Amino acid sequence: MEIREEADSRMCLRHRFMKSYKKNTLALFFCFVLSIILITSLLILVHTNHKMENIQGKMLFTDADCSISEIDSSQVEMLASDPELEWYALRQLQYQEYQKDSPDNHLDRGDDRYITLTAVVEKGRLPEAENEIVAERWALLNMGIEPVCGEKIEIYDEKAGSTEVCDLVGILSDVPSNKKYGVKMLYAPIKSEGEDNYSVFVRFRDGITYEKKVDAVCRELGIEKKQVKKCPGREDLPGLWLTDLKFISVLLVITMIIFYGIFQITMMSRRNPYGILRAIGMQSGQLRRLILSELYEIFLFSIPVGGILGTAAALLISQLSGDSSQEIYLNNEKVSFAPVIPFLQIGICLAAIALLIGIVGYFTGKKIVREPVPDLIANYGNKEKDSVFSMRHFHWKKDGDRHGRTYTLYSLGNKYILKEKKTSVFVVLTICAGVTLFTGLAYQKNIAQHYREDTAEMYYLNGQYEMGTLSIGSAYDGVSRETAGEIASLDGIRSVKTQSGIPVRVVDDKEVKRNDTYYDEMNEAVLENRRYPLAGNDGTDQIYKSVLYGYNKNALAELKKYVIDGEFDENGLKDNEVILSVLHMDDTKKKNKYPGNYKEGTPLMQYRAGDEIRIKYRQDFDTNHMAYEQLTDTDGSYSYKTYKVAAIVSFAYMYDCNITVYPLLITSDDQVEKLCPDSHIQRMYMDGEENLTEDDREQLERRLIRLGSRFQGISTRSMMSDIRKNEMLFRKQMVYVVGIAVISFILVLINVTNNLSYRMKIRTQEICMLRAIGMSVKMLRRMMIFENIMLGVFGVALAYLASVPVLRYLYGQSDMRAFGHGYRFDYTAFFGISFMAVLLCILLASRLSKDWKTKKIMEQMNKVE
Repeated sequence: MEIREEADSRMCLRHRFMKSYKKNTLALFFCFVLSIILITSLLILVHTNHKMENIQGKMLFTDADCSISEIDSSQVEMLASDPELEWYALRQLQYQEYQKDSPDNHLDRGDDRYITLTAVVEKGRLPEAENEIVAERWALLNMGIEPVCGEKIEIYDEKAGSTEVCDLVGILSDVPSNKKYGVKMLYAPIKSEGEDNYSVFVRFRDGITYEKKVDAVCRELGIEKKQVKKCPGREDLPGLWLTDLKFISVLLVITMIIFYGIFQITMMSRRNPYGILRAIGMQSGQLRRLILSELYEIFLFSIPVGGILGTAAALLISQLSGDSSQEIYLNNEKVSFAPVIPFLQIGICLAAIALLIGIVGYFTGKKIVREPVPDLIANYGNKEKDSVFSMRHFHWKKDGDRHGRTYTLYSLGNKYILKEKKTSVFVVLTICAGVTLFTGLAYQKNIAQHYREDTAEMYYLNGQYEMGTLSIGSAYDGVSRETAGEIASLDGIRSVKTQSGIPVRVVDDKEVKRNDTYYDEMNEAVLENRRYPLAGNDGTDQIYKSVLYGYNKNALAELKKYVIDGEFDENGLKDNEVILSVLHMDDTKKKNKYPGNYKEGTPLMQYRAGDEIRIKYRQDFDTNHMAYEQLTDTDGSYSYKTYKVAAIVSFAYMYDCNITVYPLLITSDDQVEKLCPDSHIQRMYMDGEENLTEDDREQLERRLIRLGSRFQGISTRSMMSDIRKNEMLFRKQMVYVVGIAVISFILVLINVTNNLSYRMKIRTQEICMLRAIGMSVKMLRRMMIFENIMLGVFGVALAYLASVPVLRYLYGQSDMRAFGHGYRFDYTAFFGISFMAVLLCILLASRLSKDWKTKKIMEQMNKVE
């Protein structure tokens, strides 16, 4: 009974404290709510984003755990009987069949699951008989076939030397891996009389340890481990848990810094009533329980509010980022992007906060009850016992002695910074946490911007529609110039970027410094696999192979932003000018051993703007044969031409059909046309008018495909969905950054405002005395501004020390090194954010000092703190 009465009494007293100190209660409540919003929304977004990225990886690389290549039918049967397999997909590895006169149109054979690993049947059905096929809409249009079920398609079996008529029984959705590279593929069932050689995509049951299972499969089937390839789209759950741990740790640190600062202010303001309660008989344990029960009640009320708002914020961000609009298909089913709510991780985080709150509340209460009751009642913990401090330390003169005023300002500012150590420390820590966090967010924004641009480069997302060849053998591959002109004049086309090319040989004088190790390895590998070299002596000169590409004005304008040395006029290069596109090695700690389109690093060949480069090209431009590739075409006549290097670029912008490792030569299209009037256009990027409807865009795509299908080896496709996905990812990251920044700013603002307000409140009497001896409100404002600036500067200095490792960590976790970007501390963002932090301190000081314009000195001095 006594325990019940004690609990009821404590609850009544607790509620009276919560009502009497509404500002403190609301500050703690909002601190908890905003912290829970941040925790809930971030963890939901992290898990949803992880799931989405995993699904996007599976979209390109299938939903399998691994693939097993080159096994026979008996091994397939053994694998199929494994009870730890969830499913498998079978592909027949036989000599592929092609459409006659169209060697770039491939036919692939596999079971139903293989055909729909990353697609869904949009129309019709899956093939059942060996002479039935399915294909993607865009691929059929490029083959000159109307995507309608029931169409007859002739398939030429080059191995058998015969033609077979197949029925089109189904239309597939776009297979991302095919469309990405422009590979036109037909799909048919496994052929009963085909070769007994298969590739199998395998998915293990949940809970199976991948490495152990792969070892067991290799032993059971009697195959080498190199035949098993791990799927790049396989979900990395340990990595997700590690990410959770990092996020939770950072969030707990930020939350507790802000909570502790607000809580200490709350406790300081209640010292007098706590002292009175102790004086009338409240025991130390009862006081600690009172403090903890109040804290936990506020925290418990904040959990549903923060949880609901955090979940709503995460759902809103997902909606704004466009996740729900994505259409991805796996295993003949559409995959939805439902938000993932990690209840376990959120629960762990909330439990950790509850534990930390209890620890802080317990030790704070323990410290309070140890103090003498008279000191608590007199509130000596908030100010020195000799609060009426001596004025002899300050030189106060009304005669305008600027030195005296400045010294007084400096002395008072330092005195109060050192006097209220706790609030000073928490103001500094809050500013440090805020500046570090916002600097990190700004750096994350830069990373996202780089990733957006680099991904667009890597996948050549240079236009809404793309038309081009998969390789270039001669200047006559591609679309004719007449057709290119026809395309440019189509209704609905806004701009066109074109690339024409002539295979050439560059006379290699060996004087240009180069990466001999890499080139020797590449030449050896190409000679072994393709039976021809990339460089050598052609009987007349020592040469290396390259391509002279001609860009139109629009393409040259886009190339300008990749210049790293020299300059050129995008309106057209002179007859003797050329631009070199040179691959670079990664210099960021040598992590990437392969070259790429890096904006930084050591070039494979160290040409400089102003150098001369000499090329030779066949006068008949007949280069599409093995004799040319093997440097044995001694019957050919060659012309020579010397160019001056106008500029060096890190990225060629237009797609290199041959993936040339030696430097590419780029000039204007009219120069290529002058050398070879009948040359074709190998690559075109086209943008439609902005006001086109979806139907208009579909019709435009069909017209472009019809025009491109006039020529062999041309793939035409819309890149709109890929561009949207790339932009969606960037937009999502920006929404994350803005959302975190807004919530964090509110938390930081609440904590700094509470601390600075309390710093003024606990020294009211001293300020009144200063006012009484002649200090003006203007001078008071200056003192407060000076004090806040000092605190801000200390916080900024500490933030710099914290920001360096944080930014290095963000850099290490990103793909920036893989894209060739070196680490640089973002001084612009740091100093900009630091300036805003110090400015915020000044504005808060000005706002707080305004109250003293209306305060009466004697009334304030008589107030009991």
